[in-house]
Amino acid sequence: METDKEITPDEFPEKRLPAGEEEFEVRLWVLRLLVPYGAYKQFAGEKEFKDDDLADMLGLGDLLESANDKGFDRQLAIGRLREAWKQAEEQAASRQDAGGKHDRAIRRLGSQIGLTETETDILRFRLTSERDRRLRRTFAMFGPQTLDSIVDILACCLKRTDADIRPGLAPEGTLIASGIIEVQDRKWGFNDTLNLLSCITDEIHLSHDDPLAYFRSRIVRGAPPRLTEANFPHATRDITVLRQFLLTNTVRHCPGVNILIHGVPGSGKTEFVRMLATSLGFDLYEVATERRNGNMLDGNERFRAYRLGQALLGKSNRNILLFDEIEDMFRRDDKDPQTGSNRSGRKGAINKTLESNPLPAFWITNNIHVIDNAFLRRFDYVLELNVPPRSVRGRILDEYLADLPVSEGWKKRMAEHEDLVPAVVERAAKVVGPLKECSSSHEVERALGRVMGNTLEAMGLPREPRNWAPLGEGYRLDVLNADCDMAVVQAGLARHRQGRLCLYGPPGTGKTAFGRHVTEVLDQPLMVRRASDIISPWVGMTERNLARMFRQAQEEEAVLLLDEADSFLRDRQDARQSWEVTEVNEILAQMECYEGIFIASTNLMDSLDAAALRRFDLKIRFDFLRPEQARILFMDMAERLGLDVPKAIEARLAQLDCLTPGDFANVERQTKLRSIASAHELLERLAAECEVKAEGKKRGIGFSSV
Repeated sequence: METDKEITPDEFPEKRLPAGEEEFEVRLWVLRLLVPYGAYKQFAGEKEFKDDDLADMLGLGDLLESANDKGFDRQLAIGRLREAWKQAEEQAASRQDAGGKHDRAIRRLGSQIGLTETETDILRFRLTSERDRRLRRTFAMFGPQTLDSIVDILACCLKRTDADIRPGLAPEGTLIASGIIEVQDRKWGFNDTLNLLSCITDEIHLSHDDPLAYFRSRIVRGAPPRLTEANFPHATRDITVLRQFLLTNTVRHCPGVNILIHGVPGSGKTEFVRMLATSLGFDLYEVATERRNGNMLDGNERFRAYRLGQALLGKSNRNILLFDEIEDMFRRDDKDPQTGSNRSGRKGAINKTLESNPLPAFWITNNIHVIDNAFLRRFDYVLELNVPPRSVRGRILDEYLADLPVSEGWKKRMAEHEDLVPAVVERAAKVVGPLKECSSSHEVERALGRVMGNTLEAMGLPREPRNWAPLGEGYRLDVLNADCDMAVVQAGLARHRQGRLCLYGPPGTGKTAFGRHVTEVLDQPLMVRRASDIISPWVGMTERNLARMFRQAQEEEAVLLLDEADSFLRDRQDARQSWEVTEVNEILAQMECYEGIFIASTNLMDSLDAAALRRFDLKIRFDFLRPEQARILFMDMAERLGLDVPKAIEARLAQLDCLTPGDFANVERQTKLRSIASAHELLERLAAECEVKAEGKKRGIGFSSV
């Protein structure tokens, strides 16, 4: 029988591994697949080779030439294959080569990340099959693969038993647990079934002292924090607990430490983790969100990167791993919402990871509602980090706008925006910064407002602060027609910083304005909520929003002002739906344990639940102005407008018995559009305000001209 000719690199036009040990090994593996594994049955057909290029590569090209003259001799071809295989095995047994550069790089990596010898050989074989088309052409003869057939192929090529190979492909083994290789069921070929982490093929030919460098497109070192603990006063208690928790578990080497942080985009969640890691002296690593070419990584690739980070970094107790933007990991499938992440095959892997990961991990999401309760209960600590309180928003504006000509009044107004997150301010400052040299303070403020407003509006949020309604210098407690002394009430609130008030009466009588006045006197933030801010069409969400409202007010030490309180405190005896009862129950429970100042205002006192009324410390009626109070406001306004007030006007003013402070405020705003030339005209405007009210229509209020 004719001996095989030497195979040289020139015979292989496709990209291959360098000549040497790797070249010999690839040829040996192909022959093992063809002969002892039995693929020769598909390779050598009755009339021809299934793959002429592969036959030529194996030194069987002369059989292809003779087949044209004498016909294809299948038995001769199989015999030549067997002879080539035997010679290759003899050479393998006698070779003393320690392996080429490629082989040494893989074994170095295996040692660095703790792979067993078998796992390292599996990785080496899989990396080679990724780069060498001869192996891929051989696999193409086999048809669809199962895990059992994969084990058989590896056992044959690596000269091991099935019992050796199976632990190397076990889920708990380092090779699979790290995500470097992922076994994907119901795939066609060998390479698809043993899915290789793609980034490793680009780096394995390099020699890195740090194993992390092989995967730098998947795991990156955390950036230094730009914010400090002072930027998170609303999370002070959480920071204290988390520090002690992480330090204790680091000393004890406890597995399965996972912390979930959620909240609106741009609220500083990532910066919070970076700040915490730095303050603890830990090294922070982050799961990448995109490849080095800029393309985004999908949820499965990022989860594999997370598992890889755990495998690479878990041996040190001074490391922390950050997994940001985890929505893709947990998002339910719209076609099958009941199964959620089960459809991706990751649910069991995620559960196991959360229970056994060696490295403390922070998981961050903007939307906690995509995460099933089965996952949520496995997190050790769940922290909601939303928009910072007003005082912090003020500091953020000061910090990012320090180089811009912005007035303190403008910053104070914007700090009242309850949805203003640090990221919005930072980007607005970057956009408007170039204008500072050529624009006035007013123009810079308008530009900042526009940039911030556009971003907020795109996020479905209001452009302007909702709670910003300055009372002005003319606000007076003595013109409130309340059934108790409001100055005494204000002093009590200032002393104790606690109280539950129900303010009721006709619109415009000063109920909401009193709440705003209290916040200015007490120098506390004001949190205003209306029915539209809280009511949700989804079952249970209104109750959740009510609970969040009280919690946020408590955390910010704000005065909580609930307008249209009758929407939530309706008499339960009149309820027609079960959710109407649960809403009332929720707000009653929250009121019971709330330790700040809560002011509820309503125009429909008679509709409130009796149990709700008992929970208010004071129930204060605000009524229409008394004649002497109306005269005070009239004279003050006339003086501001520069009007003379005849005595006859005062008598006619007393006839307007349904005037409110709100009417005077409305008329004063009208002067910006229609000036008032006389006290009589001012009186007519006030009368017109009364006439549109139900009380005014009943009385037929009006004056004839003089």
